[in-house]
Amino acid sequence: MNQKKQKNKTGFSPVKCLPARALAQAGQMSNVQRGSLLLEAFIAIMIIGVAFAVILDVGTLAIKNSTSIRNSSQANFLLRESMETVRSFRDGTTWSTNGLGTVNTGSASPYYFALDTSITPNRWVLTSGTETTGIFTRKIVFDKASRDPSTQNIESTYNASHDDPNTKKATATVTWPGKTLQLISYFTNWK
Repeated sequence: MNQKKQKNKTGFSPVKCLPARALAQAGQMSNVQRGSLLLEAFIAIMIIGVAFAVILDVGTLAIKNSTSIRNSSQANFLLRESMETVRSFRDGTTWSTNGLGTVNTGSASPYYFALDTSITPNRWVLTSGTETTGIFTRKIVFDKASRDPSTQNIESTYNASHDDPNTKKATATVTWPGKTLQLISYFTNWK
C-alpha cells in the first residue's frame, strides 16, 4: 500500500518522536556506566593534553634551532667579512709603511675595521679594540708567521728563528652568548 506522508504548512514532513517514557529510560544509566563514561572522558582529556604538550615542545625546539642556525649564519658572515676586509686593507696599503707589516701582534692587540667615508674612494681603517654588532662581538688578532726553511711552508707553530716578515696570521673571532667561532687565514706581502 502506498501511503503519502502528510506535510505541514512549511512543506516538511512531521518527524515522529519517541515517547517521553522511552527517552527517560534510555537516559538512565547505572552507576557503573556513569563511572565508566567519566573515566573514558578523563582519559581522552589526558591524551589530548599530552599531545598538545608534545606539540608545544616540538615547536619550542624548532624555534630554538632556528634561532641558533640564524645566529651561526650571521657569525659566519661576520667572519668572512672580516677576512675580506683584511684582504682589501692589505691590497690598499703598503705592507711595511701603513699595512699589515706594521700591526701589533698577539692576543693583547685586537683590531677591527671601520670604513672611512671621509675620503674618496672610501677605504678600510684598522682600529684597535673590538667591535660589537647586535649580540655579536668581533675582533681580529694578527700574529707573526714562520716558514720551514727547506719547504717554505708556513709552520703550524711560530718559530722565531724562521720568522717570515712578509706573512701575517689573521685570526678573526666572533662571539655571542654561549658561542664562539674563529676563522684563520694567512696574508702575504704579494706586492
